[in-house]
Amino acid sequence: MQSPTLRHWLMLAILILSWGSAILLTRVAVNDLPPLWVTAGRVTTGAATLLAYRLIFVRKPFSLGWHHLPWLLWLALLSSALPFLLIAWGTQYTSAAIAGILMGTIPLSVLGLAHILLPDEKLTRNKAIGFLIGFIGVVLIINPTAGSLSLDGNSELIGQIAIFIASFCYALNSVSTRRMPPADNIDKATAVLITASLILIALCLLFEPFTGLDRAPMEKWLILLYLGIVPTALATLVLFVLMSQTSAGFVATSNYMIPIVTALGGMIFLGESLALITLIGFAIILLGLLLSQRKGKARQQIEPAE
Repeated sequence: MQSPTLRHWLMLAILILSWGSAILLTRVAVNDLPPLWVTAGRVTTGAATLLAYRLIFVRKPFSLGWHHLPWLLWLALLSSALPFLLIAWGTQYTSAAIAGILMGTIPLSVLGLAHILLPDEKLTRNKAIGFLIGFIGVVLIINPTAGSLSLDGNSELIGQIAIFIASFCYALNSVSTRRMPPADNIDKATAVLITASLILIALCLLFEPFTGLDRAPMEKWLILLYLGIVPTALATLVLFVLMSQTSAGFVATSNYMIPIVTALGGMIFLGESLALITLIGFAIILLGLLLSQRKGKARQQIEPAE
């Protein structure tokens, strides 16, 4: 594994900016397009882009078999269909800045899920302390005591919970992917997006069949093209390159930077603001993430409850 070069840092910056911009532009797109169509448009464009790349540049047989099908359906829901839809729906009711911060909790959820589902990734004392501290930060941001759980009572709270569930889906996807039967990464990503696009298009036709889509401004359709090509397809290819040439820790640096980029973008371009309690919660989440990354002794490993 080589040390990160300037090229790798530039690729990491592309990842951070593309994923951060995805939340901002999704927030803009749902002002004129239904969340379900925003999600379907993003995923379908991404699937078509990756499929074209796979057919043109990767000249080898597909590595997937019928035994991968249940995994493709599961991962299509976890990695694309459900989280993208929850983000699109949730950003109608909460700011992109808060959405970005809540998406930064993915590593905390991965810690807990890996402890339960992956035998070789148990919680150490530092990981457990970091997880608990980070969870306190999440509670401060969402503030479940702020109102009732209804769109009439507190729509912002519902939106924030939707975003947090989306981050949990990504974490569960990260853990589930490690248990999937071996296959080429590009093949897996392409097949997962194609599967997710078919699910979402079917849902669109069933529940929101072309209602008012012709009245959406052209720039919103251009946003969907961007969302599918850049933060979905291109970012996937960049991620695979970084994972193959650098360490997991280097790639994980994006987890700290994406919430900052999204929060700043929301304030600068969308005129959003963050309450002091939200900033405090974000700082606590970062503290929890940093503590969870500290190396602990093997004897500090926490065994799961029987």
